[in-house]
Amino acid sequence: MPFVAERNQAESTHMSSIRILLAPAAAIFVSAVTLFGCTTPIAEHPVSVTRPAYFTEAINMSTPRADHAAVALKDGRVLICGGTKNLNVGSVQSSAEIYDPAQHKFFPTGSMTTPRMGQTATLLDDGRVLIVGGVRNLGFRAMLKSAEIYDPETGSFTATAPMSVAREGHTATLLRDGRVLVAGGSDNGIHTLESAEIYDPKTARWAKTGSMTVPRVAHVAVLLNDGRVLIAGGGRGGRPGGYIAYQNAELFDPRTGKFSAIAAQMKSDRVGPAAVLLKTGRVLIVGGKSGKILTGAGPRTRDLAWFTPLDTAEIFDPETSEFYAASPMRVPHYLPTATLLSDGDVLVVGGWQMRGNVISGMYDAEEFSSGAPGFFSSVGPLSVARLENTATLLPDGRVLVAGGIDAKGKVTSSVEYYLPESHHFARAGELSSASVRIPPQDITPAPGSPPH
Repeated sequence: MPFVAERNQAESTHMSSIRILLAPAAAIFVSAVTLFGCTTPIAEHPVSVTRPAYFTEAINMSTPRADHAAVALKDGRVLICGGTKNLNVGSVQSSAEIYDPAQHKFFPTGSMTTPRMGQTATLLDDGRVLIVGGVRNLGFRAMLKSAEIYDPETGSFTATAPMSVAREGHTATLLRDGRVLVAGGSDNGIHTLESAEIYDPKTARWAKTGSMTVPRVAHVAVLLNDGRVLIAGGGRGGRPGGYIAYQNAELFDPRTGKFSAIAAQMKSDRVGPAAVLLKTGRVLIVGGKSGKILTGAGPRTRDLAWFTPLDTAEIFDPETSEFYAASPMRVPHYLPTATLLSDGDVLVVGGWQMRGNVISGMYDAEEFSSGAPGFFSSVGPLSVARLENTATLLPDGRVLVAGGIDAKGKVTSSVEYYLPESHHFARAGELSSASVRIPPQDITPAPGSPPH
């Protein structure tokens, strides 16, 4: 999982589970759906239905999953694989399944060659999927350097060449030439890597490339329109003085195979944020945790568990290589998902939430409006609190939100859908509606926001 340092600290005192980190939250379910095609108005988003909705029953995945991987295939279906099913030793899965939005059903497919959680899944240009790294729990957290390929035509996984080193908390980015850049992560849950390597699907081989300017885990990586890759934030453990979160960023140039530091600093240090390329070519970076303010323990303590979750967001402009403050989110989000919607807005879902001495998933979700001036507005809430879930854009513009840690601290098999036209989540009932949004009028851009 991305918060390796926190989990390792918990496992050292309570190996049987990570309930100290993932704990119950109060169950809340607010339905924003009424029968006969009428949508209940949402306070912040009055809507009007312009075409009929259709109705269906709630479905679940075949098994509970958290810290799994999901990727949209070229035919519109979604591959979901791996993850943990109950947080206990030996619960990491090799199973996989396919969601078909046309039939609103999950179907079994082949299993991975090895159980994995925390792996990356990257859609290749030829329609296959590269699965890389992660963790296999064998009574201890064993990081993986193995990789495999999923072929949607045969529904099977096959092993491919392994990486040079085991990785969890890494990033995997499809480059313009079809190769995949894998950067950073941790090879043992404590030590942080600065190395990077590139997978070539044509040769099925890995090649080392330049190293990052600093070791990083739980960072973000985004392919820019000019072919370079932005690497930002993240953290580093296994060093004297405790854990640190980075405020710096760097760029990878595939033409030279080298990383170079960006002179400008982010507006905040961030470990465990989310990021997405906007249609303007800029990059939105949201949430994470900051080590500048500690929420507990002594003044010399630098444990990630005491870092402060962030409600801030910022935008990187590749043309100026500058970071600009964006309007803040409504609530802090650490380890959220961020999904680019069809209209260019961004959906931020769930994440980490502290309740007493335990951590639970969040019901909170919000949407970033990419138009001028750019602001966040609350949507939802989710029908199930979620941490370490996935959120995948479907061909019709809805977002499939699957799995994660629920309000009772257990892994859930439930799925729900975000309906961007009406700004609510639904497990069943109305799953398609056309509506017109009237955005709030009381939002102003943050100082220093970039021009649109």
